[in-house]
Amino acid sequence: MVNIFSKLKVNEVQPLTYNSKRVEFDVPPKLKFSFQSGQYITVRRNFNNIEERRSYSICSSENEPLAIGVKRVHDGLFSNYIFNELKPGMTLEVMGPNGRFIKKNEAKLLMVAAGSGITPIISIISSTLKNNTSAEITLLYGNKTIESIMFHKELDNLKDIFLGRLNVIHILSKQGQDVELLNGRIDQHKVNQLILKKMIDLEVDGVFICGPDSMINNVSDTLIENGLNESKINTERFYLGRKPKLKKSERTEVTAEIKSNIEIILDGTHRTFVFDKHNDNIIDAAQAHGIDVPFSCKGGMCCTCRCKITKGDVKMKANFSLEDWEMEAGFVLACQAVPQTEDIVLDFDAS
Repeated sequence: MVNIFSKLKVNEVQPLTYNSKRVEFDVPPKLKFSFQSGQYITVRRNFNNIEERRSYSICSSENEPLAIGVKRVHDGLFSNYIFNELKPGMTLEVMGPNGRFIKKNEAKLLMVAAGSGITPIISIISSTLKNNTSAEITLLYGNKTIESIMFHKELDNLKDIFLGRLNVIHILSKQGQDVELLNGRIDQHKVNQLILKKMIDLEVDGVFICGPDSMINNVSDTLIENGLNESKINTERFYLGRKPKLKKSERTEVTAEIKSNIEIILDGTHRTFVFDKHNDNIIDAAQAHGIDVPFSCKGGMCCTCRCKITKGDVKMKANFSLEDWEMEAGFVLACQAVPQTEDIVLDFDAS
């Protein structure tokens, strides 16, 4: 993980659909910037003197120029800037790569994506097919219409190049297809029907699911109910530039009752500050003291602010990205963390 921002020149801004674009960057060799398929970068820019950050998944395969896929959000500051103003030759501040939505040694894969959730998925598909001659992949991909399918041509090209090794199942919610089973949304009923019709094989080495929270939960639960080992499931939850709305069952009311001395370890350096009761979380408190720490979504989803507690205790308001083993090992999300003890040490370098 790289925790500093670098200015990268934009090589290309390419339309994908009416509401999505592909942005390719020129990365100087001196940055030694390398990524794994499935990871993301964080971009930063000031809008009206207010800093905004967004995480965008990498869509290019490994050993290709760094590129991201961006879907336009109606009221999204960053996505509208990219659509309306960003041109080749301009620069963006980029941090990364980050993320753990990455393939290990799996050869037979089931991929499930909805909308812009295809962005990290297509990177994994392309890299896997190119690097593993025995790889077989089934992609279940949900969209509204044919015109809204991101990377449609790229997927068709991959199917032609790797004949018989990539099977793509398009599910459309607002445009009818001849096969009724392929109409609607990717939900519990749809997945059960696809399994029953043997269009989805659960004898796979790994499953990768990316898209909206509800789709991920529905698909994961359904696959597990049909006998898939939960340990094979990898998920990446997408949000559209806004903090996710939490149900009461998902939210923990946490406040700081005491002042805390916070020590931050980042890139081998140590910084300290005092967390007061009026601070909402450790990220906000660090920023208030002029300390720049990694973060992006501030909603407990992207995991950019993941760090390890080596002293003291905190409580998190929400968590959509840390696994149970990570929390047991002492990892927390700084954007959701509120101190519970007087002295706390957070290590952002811990892996």
